[in-house]
Amino acid sequence: MAAGEHEGHRKRLDDKSNLLGFEFLEEHEQLEKLLFAVIPRGNTNEIAHQLLKQCGSLYGVLTADVKELVKVPGMGNRAAQFLHDLYPLLGCVERCMLKEADKKYPDVSTTEARGRYAKTLFYGELVENFYLVSVNKSMRAYRFDKISQGSKEETSVYVQEVVKQALRTQADGVLIAHNHPSGNLHPSQADLQITRQLYMAMQAVGIDLLDHIIVGGGEFLSLKELGIL
Repeated sequence: MAAGEHEGHRKRLDDKSNLLGFEFLEEHEQLEKLLFAVIPRGNTNEIAHQLLKQCGSLYGVLTADVKELVKVPGMGNRAAQFLHDLYPLLGCVERCMLKEADKKYPDVSTTEARGRYAKTLFYGELVENFYLVSVNKSMRAYRFDKISQGSKEETSVYVQEVVKQALRTQADGVLIAHNHPSGNLHPSQADLQITRQLYMAMQAVGIDLLDHIIVGGGEFLSLKELGIL
């Protein structure tokens, strides 16, 4: 495609998106539209098709590692980083929605609310991460901190560091959460052990451990509901 043809193609795709809605475009067209923002010139149609071929789907593209994305001809580091950041952005948007819905910090007084909030922390995460969510007396989540990041199978968590962070944030209660990239929500023995250790340690400093949420495959599991807390 010549430069003029590229411009005409982009306008036609913009017009189609405006007419039908972005959600009704084909996957390669949706990806093209995203690439317009970071690839001002060039054949984004071919790049989009190659990305989908390599990653399998739009979901696969948005959850792929930057190093994987730049293997596609025409994908520079900036464009790859842009696509990689879009999926975690959904979590940011969802947390904003929760905050606006409650007109203040998100409520985490129920298991469902805790799970919904915890899920927003792991959009696009390809390895295990462990988070501490600080909660006030009104059961509102006012802050979250990433405590550790590991591999696809595990992440190291040190009780003393988690307690120190909870004290730094002046939390009345805390919610802890980590993800299983495999999608298997079943808690490991290490998950159960760290939960019990953190419960005792938090109790010693006057902070309530409200729950430990495991996130995977778009779902969540509450260890409190399992009777661990």
